[in-house]
Amino acid sequence: MQHRSLRIALAALATCGLALPAAASAATKTVALGPPLKKAPPGVPKDGDLNQFFPSGISVHAGDSVKFQPYSFHLVNFPKKGEAPPPLASLDPSIPITGVNDAAGKPFWFNGQGTPVIPAIVGLGSGSGKAYDGTQPVGSGFPTGEAPKPFVVKFPKAGTYTYYCVLHPGMKGTVTVVPKSKAVPSAKADEQRVAAQLAKGIAALKQLNKEKAPADTVIAGPDKKTAVLLRFTPAALTTKVNTPITLTMSAGTSEDHTFTFSNDIKAAIKAADATFIGPLPGTGKTGPPTLAFDPKWALPSDPPGQPVVIDGTNHGDGFVNSGVLDGDSKTPFPQSVKVSFSKPGTYSFFCAIHTFMRGKITVTQ
Repeated sequence: MQHRSLRIALAALATCGLALPAAASAATKTVALGPPLKKAPPGVPKDGDLNQFFPSGISVHAGDSVKFQPYSFHLVNFPKKGEAPPPLASLDPSIPITGVNDAAGKPFWFNGQGTPVIPAIVGLGSGSGKAYDGTQPVGSGFPTGEAPKPFVVKFPKAGTYTYYCVLHPGMKGTVTVVPKSKAVPSAKADEQRVAAQLAKGIAALKQLNKEKAPADTVIAGPDKKTAVLLRFTPAALTTKVNTPITLTMSAGTSEDHTFTFSNDIKAAIKAADATFIGPLPGTGKTGPPTLAFDPKWALPSDPPGQPVVIDGTNHGDGFVNSGVLDGDSKTPFPQSVKVSFSKPGTYSFFCAIHTFMRGKITVTQ
């Protein structure tokens, strides 16, 4: 499975004609996964994204359907009513990591730890067109192909149902289902709500574009909840030998990133693109495969809690990886890590999740 490139372009905001797909019928409404737009207006950063459903809340009649149309890389997960959404992945101790060595031939510290397995409802989904009344979870699974198909959910029973993109912490929406005897907003009213939501998000992106990082700090972003910049700030930092550098996410961000150093960035990016997510060996022969994250990219290259000193020879090829970072206090991932550099030089890094995000740190004596 190919993993994602999340960079999208934003189009000029208009009060009508927002490129929302037309409803398939009177009994189907559409929700866009990400902004349903095409190119950036002046003042909006091209590496900006809005991790939101458009509209974030929608009302339908009992018996109607909602079509979730992908515009960027997002998931749809409706958990069993009253339960938390599923985790993106969890370390499965019954499937220990084995045989993952660095370029020097030494095993990484996480060998023997549980493999980061993706729940089937998250990675593979439940199939489109299923009915949902809160008694059983449904999910879209990872979008695949250049033009992912929409995910359709039918709602036979009145109620208010919350759904999530578990890839992006804090990204959620609601579907309110009412009896046929009650009115629901028109398509035009839904479109106006999308316009207002976009206007607010675009304003947030413009403001983010002005922000700078504190001294001796590189931010993946900066972000403000669901408004995100897919960049490192600053992309180029100059520091001195043995100076602690903070590599961090914005608090409360809906994104995940890594800071991944390598002497051969092109080769590392090619490997991350090919292997970040994939089926576990031996699965999928007689049924659906079990999907997992490659621990080399998802987990830190060095044991958590230990100082990380970079000199260009780490792990035989200068490989140092923060592992997945986020800004959500409810997940096991940290928000930031600290590193220092013991030798002068230029050290390049990238995000193993969004491999177009790149930066460098120049170290002087």
